[in-house]
Amino acid sequence: MPEPETKPIPLAATLPDCPLCSTRLVVQRIIPGRLGLEHWTLRCTKCGHIHQDAVDTSSPHTLRAALTL
Repeated sequence: MPEPETKPIPLAATLPDCPLCSTRLVVQRIIPGRLGLEHWTLRCTKCGHIHQDAVDTSSPHTLRAALTL
């Protein structure tokens, strides 16, 4: 029986900063979307701002580029 595919959550160094206070955001929730897309909810550890983004996961290179914007 094949093992389920697991995808690691990216290291903190690749997550974006808060657009309000420039503090590191942390992943709160990842919701699968249509094929190759995930909806990420991130929260600022300082001001509590919630940031939501759609991340293209179809390619590791695309995922890395989306997370470093």
